[in-house]
Amino acid sequence: MRKLDPIIEKTFKPLGPFFEKFHIKPNHLTVMGALLTLFGAYYIAIGDIRKGIIIVIFTWLFDVIDGALAKYSNHITKFGGFFDSVMDRYTEGMVLAAFSYFYGTKGDKIMVLITVVSLIGALTVPYARARAEKEIKKCNIGIGDRLTRLISLALFSLLNRPEIGIILVMIISHYTVLERIIYTRKVLKGLIQEDK
Repeated sequence: MRKLDPIIEKTFKPLGPFFEKFHIKPNHLTVMGALLTLFGAYYIAIGDIRKGIIIVIFTWLFDVIDGALAKYSNHITKFGGFFDSVMDRYTEGMVLAAFSYFYGTKGDKIMVLITVVSLIGALTVPYARARAEKEIKKCNIGIGDRLTRLISLALFSLLNRPEIGIILVMIISHYTVLERIIYTRKVLKGLIQEDK
């Protein structure tokens, strides 16, 4: 996702003056995105999955724009980065919790369990990185980052097969956590050199 930053900044740079004119700060966009995600999660929970996931996809724009606005307006702060990351965890949690509720209303206990396990994995991926990076310089390995998880969930939800997306999220999330555990252990034991 970081490789896309230059393209994202160039694309949304023209919006900078508009947001500054109305005194809209990056953190405001982060909050707006989280609130809209709540609406999307509501529709998912009541079974209108396509409408819900479309709203969720739309909220990703806020997640993208807030970073671009922060760089344009020179409002890059440590708190802003922290706040954005915390809201990311809440929004992803909302969506998976909504799916869990939806499957619960259908009486599908297996999918409720799978969704909960997916949620645990999704929230543990960034924690594994954050905790590892207290001991080593960098631990961003693995394919199960947030963008991959969101794309998997959105794509299969739009195809009316959200269960496939949720199962994929479960697999790639826990696999990535395992990769990060193994990688961190090897680095700390001096078995491998850290990635640059």
